[in-house]
Amino acid sequence: LLERMISMKPIICSIRELIFRIIRRILLIFEWLFTKAFKAVSSRLPFWKIQPAAKVFNAVNFPHQAASGTLSRGLWINGRVLSKRKSGTSQPKANDSNWTNFKRMTSQWLTREVPYTGITIRIGAEEHKIKSDDEGYFELIVHDVSGSIHIKLDDYPYEADVESVGTSNIPEYVIISDVDDTILETGTDSMAKMLKTTLLSNSLTRELVTEMPAIINGLHAESLHPVFYVTSSPWNLHEFLGRVFNRARLPQGGIFMTNWGLTPKQWFTPSHQKHKGDALNKINSWYPDSKILLFGDDIQKDHRIYAGFIRMHPEKIHSAFIRQAAPRGKRKKVQKIIDKLNKEIGREVMHSVSNADEIKAILAR
Repeated sequence: LLERMISMKPIICSIRELIFRIIRRILLIFEWLFTKAFKAVSSRLPFWKIQPAAKVFNAVNFPHQAASGTLSRGLWINGRVLSKRKSGTSQPKANDSNWTNFKRMTSQWLTREVPYTGITIRIGAEEHKIKSDDEGYFELIVHDVSGSIHIKLDDYPYEADVESVGTSNIPEYVIISDVDDTILETGTDSMAKMLKTTLLSNSLTRELVTEMPAIINGLHAESLHPVFYVTSSPWNLHEFLGRVFNRARLPQGGIFMTNWGLTPKQWFTPSHQKHKGDALNKINSWYPDSKILLFGDDIQKDHRIYAGFIRMHPEKIHSAFIRQAAPRGKRKKVQKIIDKLNKEIGREVMHSVSNADEIKAILAR
């Protein structure tokens, strides 16, 4: 009987996955019908008509080295075409009530995307034509460019100048940091704690991990070394994170976030491991001659993701720091993974740390 049950397991898993796919497809059909109905109704009501704008999430310079050895400027731009809100949300205050914070945070999700929209991005004298996807997102990666950036929508009366960050010189170091429980206290080890922290706080009350902004600022060295932030938080929270980063005086840099929602391949959130792995590979491709410093925590498997990346690029990684944020019982398992990796690489490349002072001591050493 046991052998028969084991042999049936792959079949049961396949049937379960098929059922889940069918359910997702049915829900997607309902979502599509609702969206069509909403657009049909809103188009007939003047106060609901869309006023599209291109919200730029990133405009990041990076060095591009041609085969001839010539160094030029590369540029990564991504964003989303959304309808402007009729009225902005109120500015946060430190003494705002939980209900006020909740309303403000949930309003970040009430967006109206504008899909399949023509976009013209002018960089200096060059023009690049792209289109937003079915959820309004767009992305452009170009090389050998120069000049200021200007973006406009082809079919709507919107255009704006865009400021870029980063350097096109080859830096000695590149800093890549996780956000939740690495820079911001989030409590992702507990769903209840995470929801409370996320929904009932605001950009003025969100707690920062002690001295982490100062460490990243010091390594950034006034734009000498570029900084990238990688988080599984959704793009809807981009503006909120920007306010928190400004308050913390964190250096400006590229940020990688995720697209939450129902798709044929995911229920709600994408794979944390795939998202972070893709971001690491993209950043690494832009800086082939620079060392990388990694910062993460032991809750969302940063230690495993970073370990896999370090094994592929052992000479590229200067150091990786994993903050101890998970329950005490998990730390021994994490330490075993770190010890195994360091033994394989032949040096202490990944470190488990409990506070910023330990990071400073390791960097100094």
